[in-house]
Amino acid sequence: MADVLKDEKIDAIAVERNSDEEFGNTPQDAPDEPKSPLRTKKALIAWMILCYSTGPTAGVAARYVPAVLQSGANLLGHKPGTNEPCAKRGVVKCVVKFGAGEVDYNSYVLYLQSIGRAMEGVLTIFLSGIADFAHYRKTLMIISIIIFGAFALPFTSFADRTYHNLITASALWVSMTTVQGAYGTLESSYIPLFMRETGWLTSRARIGQDGKAVLIEEEESKKQLFNRGTLVSVLGLISGNVGTLTSLLIGVIITYTSGTGAFDGYKDFLLAITIGGCLTIVFGIIGYLTLPSVRGPKLPSKNLPVLAVKRWFELFKSIPKYPEAFKLCVGWILWNTGYSNFNSVIGLLFREVSGLGVGDRLYTVYTFTAVLTASIGSLTWMFVFPRLDFKIKHYAYVFLIINIFCIFWGTLGISNNVKIGYKYVPEFWIEQTLFSMTSSALRSANRVMYASMLPRGREAHFFGLELTLDLATGWINPLVQSVIQDRTHNLRYPMLPNLFLLIIAAGFYVWFDLDKGIKDSLKSFNDVEVTVE
Repeated sequence: MADVLKDEKIDAIAVERNSDEEFGNTPQDAPDEPKSPLRTKKALIAWMILCYSTGPTAGVAARYVPAVLQSGANLLGHKPGTNEPCAKRGVVKCVVKFGAGEVDYNSYVLYLQSIGRAMEGVLTIFLSGIADFAHYRKTLMIISIIIFGAFALPFTSFADRTYHNLITASALWVSMTTVQGAYGTLESSYIPLFMRETGWLTSRARIGQDGKAVLIEEEESKKQLFNRGTLVSVLGLISGNVGTLTSLLIGVIITYTSGTGAFDGYKDFLLAITIGGCLTIVFGIIGYLTLPSVRGPKLPSKNLPVLAVKRWFELFKSIPKYPEAFKLCVGWILWNTGYSNFNSVIGLLFREVSGLGVGDRLYTVYTFTAVLTASIGSLTWMFVFPRLDFKIKHYAYVFLIINIFCIFWGTLGISNNVKIGYKYVPEFWIEQTLFSMTSSALRSANRVMYASMLPRGREAHFFGLELTLDLATGWINPLVQSVIQDRTHNLRYPMLPNLFLLIIAAGFYVWFDLDKGIKDSLKSFNDVEVTVE
């Protein structure tokens, strides 16, 4: 480890201090150094408030808005080749107007998801390209959070069953999906900042009793790095999940007390969506006012679009310097694409099996417990990881295998001769417990491993890379699912591409070398700052 330090010419030794205001414990006689704005507990709490603020709208956007669109498309659609209304339970064959033609009513939702994911990646290319400069990270994050919440506000006015309301709600959902990637990237970019600014990443030494620097053993240093990173990553996820639980609990209360009939039961979701948007805006402003601003390097040019594009070329040219980070990024993207699209399909399938309208109350409980089990999964992993001598990559393998099994189980139901495969409501509850808990823990592990391999000054840029590369799969997979669903009218068929993506992702998780990636992160990204004429 000493050779790595010498080769990379790291001059400063980060020291953790023993203070109520800071993380960690070290001798009081440690030499003074400039205090980082992110080293205080107040900063961590402020960041958690911002994470919480996005939860209410993110929760309803992922669960209630698709349900509203699914119900709206079902009510306005008809059986293929007839003018008869669509069934609301069991095997549902239903088409609805989409553009110049007609598509399966579930494909309608999946097509919109594909459009939103494509726009999400395009926006992220620009924002993550400039977010690491000056004070842009914090400013861009709060703007995207407020806009995200604002898109949810009009939903309560869409109670009438008209095609105009369906189109308007669809446009708002696509806009919400687009903005969601922006704040998600900027929010995640704070993880390596917290790790680095408290000495979690660059620190490879401690102050001994004689006042001299003593090198920490490499494995011990890495364990400290992952323990701290796990804490921050899980706290961020849990904060967002608590925000999501808040809005979903409101949805549960509304649906069980409104007295709305089965035919119009989805209307209860509309009020919950609007309330979720209000909560996001209010707590987003509170978090923004309390979170310290972290100053990045000065902007080399006022031509922001050109600067963003040039920095992306610089980022891709750095692949030979940080190959392990790129390997994990690709594996993470493939997993996230399969994971998120499977979640979309399983939610739509649950409503078909339980019944559209008649099962809406049960659906609110199902979505609420999904977030609850996800939170339990992350918290369990956070407490278990520091106490067991089990490498973080090995945890990732276990979580990934369980994810693959859950999706594979759904594909078994493609055959009409097989009686399992999410054809009965109890199967969904078992899937939810296994899939939600392990997926949440794996997401946290991904963020920790990825953050530990990022070079200084490129945090938002590298986290934006995940969404940018997702342009290649994030919109294609929902599009493929839409076409498959349009042909088969069976939501278990679209699970096949998700299963293939997770199997391929597993190969990348095995391939990347975490230890080498951590050492690579000590290399300077650029010898010369990026300039734009």
